[in-house]
Amino acid sequence: MEVETKQQNAQAIPQWMEQLEKPEVQNALAMLVEKLPQISDAVAKAEQGIDLAASFASDTESLNYLADRASSLSKFALNKENLEALGTIMESLPRLAKMVGALDRLYTTLEPVLTDKDILVDVAGMIQVVTAPVTERVQEGVSMAKEGMSMVQEAKARAARNHDTLSIFGVMKMLKEPAVQDGLKFAQAMFAVMAERKVLK
Repeated sequence: MEVETKQQNAQAIPQWMEQLEKPEVQNALAMLVEKLPQISDAVAKAEQGIDLAASFASDTESLNYLADRASSLSKFALNKENLEALGTIMESLPRLAKMVGALDRLYTTLEPVLTDKDILVDVAGMIQVVTAPVTERVQEGVSMAKEGMSMVQEAKARAARNHDTLSIFGVMKMLKEPAVQDGLKFAQAMFAVMAERKVLK
């Protein structure tokens, strides 16, 4: 009787239970159980995407806006180069957002300063105080250059008018002049420096 009961029980086992006894089915089930957290995350993300798509689809104003934009964008070619550029822009959006945020904070800080006339007058005064010495030096340099050019032109004109012949005694007398001595000393020192720095060979 026990044998008959076992046979009846064996016949009563559903076919899916027999499938569970196969090693490949057991391995597949074990892998499925291991992957359940990832599957759960994927399902949650899919649900979020579906919710977003559903809310977007119900927003007729946004759909109309996109339809208008799409018709205006159809003028532009959507080739590989443009799509790669669009991808690069999309990757840069987080950095661009930070930069825009920083610029917005800077503008918010500077806007009251730039619109206040008293502060602008003070800043202009400070700039003038800082740049005044530099401006004076530049003006001094320009006036010295003009004076030097004037002296060169006057000396050139005098030399052109002077038709006297220079004698050796005249040159010797000129060598005693302090201005000539200073010029010769400067020339000698300049040639020495140039020789040391190997400018002259």
